[in-house]
Order: sequence, then structure tokens, then C-alpha cells
Amino acid sequence: MTSLIQPLFEGPIDIVGDVHGEFDALRALLHRLGYDTNGIHPRGRRLVFVGDLCDRGPDSPGVIAFVRALVEQEKAQCIIGNHELNLLRGEHKHGNHWYYGDADPKHEAEFGPCRLASSSEAADMASFLKTLPLALEHSALRVVHAAWDARSIDACRRWSGDVGSAFETFEAEARSDEWHRLKSARDEEKSLHAAVLKDPGWAAPRPLEALAAYDEYAQVSNPVRVLTSGIERPTATPFFAGGQWRFVERVRWWRDYGEPPRVVFGHYWRWWEPAVQKALSKGEPYLFADEPPAGWHRNQAGAEVAFCADYSAGVRYRERKKGGLAPFHGRLAAMRWPERTVVFDDEAANGVTH
Repeated sequence: MTSLIQPLFEGPIDIVGDVHGEFDALRALLHRLGYDTNGIHPRGRRLVFVGDLCDRGPDSPGVIAFVRALVEQEKAQCIIGNHELNLLRGEHKHGNHWYYGDADPKHEAEFGPCRLASSSEAADMASFLKTLPLALEHSALRVVHAAWDARSIDACRRWSGDVGSAFETFEAEARSDEWHRLKSARDEEKSLHAAVLKDPGWAAPRPLEALAAYDEYAQVSNPVRVLTSGIERPTATPFFAGGQWRFVERVRWWRDYGEPPRVVFGHYWRWWEPAVQKALSKGEPYLFADEPPAGWHRNQAGAEVAFCADYSAGVRYRERKKGGLAPFHGRLAAMRWPERTVVFDDEAANGVTH
């Protein structure tokens, strides 16, 4: 059985951020990178996708089929993101109604027209997604969807099986006495505050310790969840995001990363124009507020160690709903390696080199 941590292509590559069903943006980006309509580069460059190919955008099936063809021709590599993991686990999540063929008008009202998958198409996509690894690496570079965490990586290196079975096994192992204790305390605290947990007008939100402790444990106890969704810790300042108050926040894991290979990742809704973040994001704190829009992220020693290639293409459905037209604030990006040049589907921001 193939490892969940696989070798990364040697040679020049273009690492594409979270696509989220935005097939037109992907075509535009690949054109700017010099690829033909079949995803082939005249100089033999190859593509690497950081996951989250799907959801929210108008054509998730088209994006997955396109990437699958390239992967099967060994012209591209792709890793699992949290959105693909949701599909493999049969989780009905925000924006993945297309996978279940759900034509409820409320979905089109929020996301606009989306191409729906038939049950046979969904099953075929799942068979492909099951073959994808969680991370890729060679001596100079690593690619992961959300966080390169050594402990989680090591656990996944030892796994022999697909990512879905790995997730379920790790999840079962985490159901310890500690998990039950934390869950019981969480449930009690949640029932006491049920009236305000989904009220954005809660005047004086304070940290709810049992909720925070459970959410932290649930997030970091499963290595697959860490690599696809990141590391979270209790926050001193609760925030309202995604329709509810949150008591844990994402961690800038790269601050503690000190290994030689650099890491390219996605997941975190980075913005070329940070001023629009509050208006278009889900309400979460912005991890990159003190960093240049196209800069590499530094660890505590000041070394450039990681780069987030997710420039919020997944927000375009909101921009379209607000009447916005291209150019969008949410962009699709690629990090060219070894050049370390950032290229966007929108011409206006191209040519940024670091």
C-alpha cells in the first residue's frame, strides 16, 4: 500500500493553491503559467495541487476530472485537503451540495449555479480521491494542505492504507477517557450557553474553557485532521465566524518550524489586498496581517520557511453574489519552484518575486 507521505516531483514545478471549483480561474492561471489547454507545459514543467479542488465554485466536477487526468498521466501531483476529506467521509458541509446532487434552490441562491454530480460520478471521484496522499516532499521542498507538523507526519508515514481509513482509525484511537471527560464538560457548558453561542450580538463574549478544551483536543488528536485543517489552540478573544462563536484559533505553525526544506501550503484564505479580508472572510482572525501580501513566512529565528498559496479563490461566490465581476479580490495563485515567483490568474498582480 502506498504511503500517505509521498515523494515530490524533482525539477521545475508550479504549485497551485486552493481552486474551490473555480475552473475558469484555473484555466486562466495555467495559461499565464504557459501550459496548454490539456495542462501540458512545453518546457516539461509539472503541476502540484495543494488540495481543496472543490466546493463553493461553479464546476467542482470539472476541476477534479481535469486534475485527475493530469495525475494519471504523471503530469501533476495532488494532495488531499479538508474539503476532499469531507467528501470521502460522506460529510455534508457548506458548499459541497454539488457532490450529493442536491439541487435545493437555497444552494443556488447562496453559491450561484453549480454543476451537480450524479451518484456514479461521485463514486468515481471518490475512487480517485482515495488514491491521493496527504503530503509530498523532497530534500528542498514540502507540500501539505494546512500544516507540516512533525508528529502528525510521522504517524501518517507509518500508516498503510488510504486517507479515509487512516482518519477513522486515528479518530477511534483518540476516543480515550480524556476525550469522554472533555466531551462531557463541553456538552454541559454548551447547554448552559446555547442561547448565545449562535448570537453575533452577544455583548460580552468570554472564553468558555470546556468548549475550547474539547475543540482543541478534537483538532490536534487526529494526525489527518492536523495536516488537512491545521493546529488550533484556545483563544483569549472569542470571535464569531461561520455562524457561531469560536473559542479556539488557528496557530501560525510555521513560527516553530525549523527544518531545512521549505513548505508550501494552502487552506488559510490569504489576501493580496488585506483590507477586504473583514468584508469577505468568514470572520476568523487573519494570520497574515503583519506580513507582505506575497512574502514567505518566517519562523521565530527570522528564517523564511513557508509560503501559503491560498489567495481566497474560494470567496468568489460571495463576490459574484454581491454583483462583483472580474478582477476578483479572491485570486488563484501558483508558486513557481525553484524560481519562487508568485503567479496569479489575474494579470494585475503578476510578476511578484521573492
